[in-house]
Amino acid sequence: MDSVTEKLNRCFAATFPTLDPGKYAAASVENLSEWDSIKQLTLLTVIGEEFGREIDFEEFEDANSYEALIGILQAGQVR
Repeated sequence: MDSVTEKLNRCFAATFPTLDPGKYAAASVENLSEWDSIKQLTLLTVIGEEFGREIDFEEFEDANSYEALIGILQAGQVR
């Protein structure tokens, strides 16, 4: 079974295809210029498909970095 990190890496690869995989863990709205509102929605949609879990409204605002997404997904006990 894939780990949360492996699944999230696939989501980032699909959403940010030009981003070096070695930079996923440090990616955030603040340091990735292509991470705009459209990419945010795309990423969260891809995450929903990959994990079978929607990011709810309260989490949406906090889902602004790779690290934050790991925390949200782990807190939701996603497998």
